Formats: sequence, C-alpha cells, structure tokens
Amino acid sequence: MRSLARLASLRVCDESTALRFAQAACFAAGAAILPVALLGLARFEPSRVEMLLGCLAASAVSVGFVTLGLILEVLVVLRSR
Repeated sequence: MRSLARLASLRVCDESTALRFAQAACFAAGAAILPVALLGLARFEPSRVEMLLGCLAASAVSVGFVTLGLILEVLVVLRSR
C-alpha cells in the first residue's frame, strides 16, 4: 500500500506543463461539445423549444470550457512570475 501511495505522489511533469495540457484539453472540449450536442439533438427530433433550450445549454457548456481554458492561461502566466 505504501508503494502505491509513493507511486501516486511522483510528479510526471512540472506544474506549467500540466496547466498547459489542461488548457488544451479545455479548448478541445469546448470545440467538441457543441457539434456533438447538436447531432444528439438532431437524432432526438425535438420540438422548437427543446431545440432552442438544447442549443443554449450546449453553447453555455462550450463557452464555459473555453472560459476555463482562458483562466488556466492566466494561471500559467501568474505561476511563471
């Protein structure tokens, strides 16, 4: 059990690289969520109101991921100082 805890505590990369990777993952998720959600909505054959709410929700999630990526970029800059 101690060896597993010791293995989990090892660092694979520095903090700046991890933040950059997380930033890229957030930007990729933000770009991928919207088309996938729209395709899912199209399969469901929603009414106009359901389509509007689904598009708004997918857009909100996509903008949230992009915003999180921008916040991580600020963290990278602040940590480098």
